[in-house]
Amino acid sequence: VDAIMFCLGDGRTFLHDSQVGEVWGDNVEKWAHSVFQRAGRNVRNLIDQGDDPLRIICDRAREHGIQIYATLIVNQVSGERGVDMRGSNFRFDNKHLDIGAAGDLDPDFAGASCADFKHEEIRTERLEIIEETLSKYPLDGLELQMSYPPYYHFHPNEVDEGRSIMTGWIGQVYEAVKRSGAERELAVCVPVNTQDCLDAGLDPEEWIRQGTVDAL
Repeated sequence: VDAIMFCLGDGRTFLHDSQVGEVWGDNVEKWAHSVFQRAGRNVRNLIDQGDDPLRIICDRAREHGIQIYATLIVNQVSGERGVDMRGSNFRFDNKHLDIGAAGDLDPDFAGASCADFKHEEIRTERLEIIEETLSKYPLDGLELQMSYPPYYHFHPNEVDEGRSIMTGWIGQVYEAVKRSGAERELAVCVPVNTQDCLDAGLDPEEWIRQGTVDAL
């Protein structure tokens, strides 16, 4: 094994000691499933004891000469408070920033409750979490997980405009990675089919042309 891509929890809530993002389970009063409850209690106990899980993983990787990348699930659906055990207050309290907020989508459209990246608030929240992670942990790079189903990032009628917005945001992330360490890399996991990428508002070929990704 040369490198580990270590997922930062659910992407909306996290399994490390984030002061910018929200820790998995901290906003849950009554658990709907014991699996999520155990994860939430474990991470909170570790953090309260001073044992940040991401710090432990980074230190262990360093001991063994293994590269370590933090993986952020960039976007996914958001359920209802009290039912969705991994959701964040940011997403619960800002449903107007969801792709389907206007109520004009087919009920079967899978991405209606995904965050709409046309909104600056969404892009900023994601970038601030990335910048904090890069500043606090001895990472070799960052991976953006953008193929997590249903991997929609824009309203279906706004995908063409969305691609340029997303390309700009990828550039911002790339700059943040390089500011934190010139040797650090940005890796992006995208759908395997080019047309699927374009339909989701992703244009990896343009990112390559602009030189704003190190690995796909």
